[in-house]
Amino acid sequence: MTPQRFHNLLIVYLYEYRVHLLQVKSIASATSHCSIVHEFIDYLYNQHLVGGIEQITVSMCCSKWMAHYRKRNKDVVSKDMMKGVLKGYSCFWMGSM
Repeated sequence: MTPQRFHNLLIVYLYEYRVHLLQVKSIASATSHCSIVHEFIDYLYNQHLVGGIEQITVSMCCSKWMAHYRKRNKDVVSKDMMKGVLKGYSCFWMGSM
């Protein structure tokens, strides 16, 4: 799969995930979670040109992503929250495949 197509697929899953989050969380929480996930998806595409799940490494999801996010955003999000957000999205996304 091409990186652009994979990116578009992840964005489609993100919109489905947002609908799911709005049913179980407040609008502010759902928006916050989705903005973090959207930045992660863009990071995978822009920094690594990931074309499939098999190309995603643990370091991309943890240390490199955290450094990238903290450099670009002034708000402080704990590592545990960040991992929880990405884990929730990936569980939703893997269940959709």
